[in-house]
Amino acid sequence: MSSVKLIPLGGVGNVTKNMYVYEFEDKILIVDCGVGFPDSTMLGVDLLIPDVSYLLDKLDRIVGMVLTHGHDDHIASLPYILPQLPQGLPVYGSRLTLGFAKDRLKDFHLEADFRELPAGPFNLGPFTIQAIPVTHSVPDARHLAITTPMGTIYHGTDFKFDLNPVDGKLPDFQQMAEVGRRGVIMLLSDCLNAEQAEFSDSESSLTDFFEREMRHSKGKCIITLMSSNIHRVQQAVNVAAEFGRKVAFVGRSIEQNVRTAQEIGYLKIPEHTVISKKQISSFPPHKVCVVIAGSQGQVGSSLARAAEGEHQLVKILPEDRVAFASEPIPGNEQSVYATIDTLSRTGADVTYSDLDAAAHVSGHSSAIEQKLLIAILRPQHVLPIGGTYHHMIQYRQHARSMGYKDNQIHLLDNGQVLNISPESVTVEATINLKNIMVDGLGIGDVGRIVLRDRQQMAEEGIVIIVVPVNQQTGQVTGVVEVISRGFVYVKENKVLIEQIKTETAACLSGSKGYVTDWQRVRQKIETRIQTILYETTQRHPMVLPVVMEV
Repeated sequence: MSSVKLIPLGGVGNVTKNMYVYEFEDKILIVDCGVGFPDSTMLGVDLLIPDVSYLLDKLDRIVGMVLTHGHDDHIASLPYILPQLPQGLPVYGSRLTLGFAKDRLKDFHLEADFRELPAGPFNLGPFTIQAIPVTHSVPDARHLAITTPMGTIYHGTDFKFDLNPVDGKLPDFQQMAEVGRRGVIMLLSDCLNAEQAEFSDSESSLTDFFEREMRHSKGKCIITLMSSNIHRVQQAVNVAAEFGRKVAFVGRSIEQNVRTAQEIGYLKIPEHTVISKKQISSFPPHKVCVVIAGSQGQVGSSLARAAEGEHQLVKILPEDRVAFASEPIPGNEQSVYATIDTLSRTGADVTYSDLDAAAHVSGHSSAIEQKLLIAILRPQHVLPIGGTYHHMIQYRQHARSMGYKDNQIHLLDNGQVLNISPESVTVEATINLKNIMVDGLGIGDVGRIVLRDRQQMAEEGIVIIVVPVNQQTGQVTGVVEVISRGFVYVKENKVLIEQIKTETAACLSGSKGYVTDWQRVRQKIETRIQTILYETTQRHPMVLPVVMEV
């Protein structure tokens, strides 16, 4: 019996790294291609991307990719993933989503076969796809009704039912109802806000917040937000124009997204409102509004540098006001609050959601909106996505309250293969997925062992033991040198340093000054010195013997 396989490669049990594979017979459809963000243990790691190993021996079976909206956790892995997929693979998305996606590829000097989603249904292999407009914190978001010979699956990623959207474009309830009337075998639904009972506030409510901030700011009004939140940028610009403030955009991501949104008509800026960031100091502070990147406390971001007094163009003064029109992404709390602390030390007033709940509105559906989507579609089965496990559990409670049995509610892990047919929905198998980490230009070359070493160096430090060796004879020559970083201060621990040198010399003594098997000798030194250092200090620094040819 044929069935549709659904395989989440990311986005289930976590908020980021969204990527879903739909497979029917010998054809594969991919939905979304997002990044994840490293936690505090992933030292030096920039990004996480989906593990697409499952697809690599099936490349000729992939019929296309569809992007649901323009947030980085749904599109920003494209530069890393697309080069691994068939050249010329069609990538569909709404106009703004494709604009952001093109920007991501442009940074890597890559191109793709981008195609704007049509207004009506279209086919990719055996999949008939209908893109349904929904509201979210980024404009131009879509849900997908994916119809197969086995039935229709409704891919309901990030959304909320905003009945007063900034751009006036309501969710298309009529299309949803029509899909529901035809029958839905499975609903995948955003569950991130399942613990919130009331309707999510409208994006347009932030206008009042921006008005208060600009009214109370004696100096510059500095607003930081997620760079893709174009509706919030639009409201900030409109309010600034009303207050007679010039607007400067600061930060690469903000500047790039604003430029793209303007070019395709999703951001309308009143004439003579915007100034260059280089002109900020040319205007009286009370006549300036700065929209700046760095709302997540990213190290090196424009906001972080301004807070530290290191930004060449943005100087934060005591009479300024800094407003966070965002909340920390789960896992970023420490960085955000550290930035708020640093900003507070400048003397400027800092407003954030803990002080004023109106500073941020969620872009995700609450429990009542999630239940409303279920009521409209009346699916046979439901599957929560886009949240952590406790959000999924809460979503299950809501589905139960609407009469769904546990065998109709499916809580998956990334990599589990769900078989969907009219007769049954069951987990068939589990694919082993790895954390693929991006560190600088390296992709996937940082793994568990490398992270363990970095963690050890961060927590315990490193001791480097330099053994000088004659290049021609291989004989040990000269004095062993000990370098300590993050372990002990050498000048105040001369006895310990001499002990390391003595024990290293003892490890070399058996070679009679001539070493042929340096690998064995290195291991011997490493083991002996680690033992001594633990006995002496109760610490485990990394010990790195180095042979220096002289």
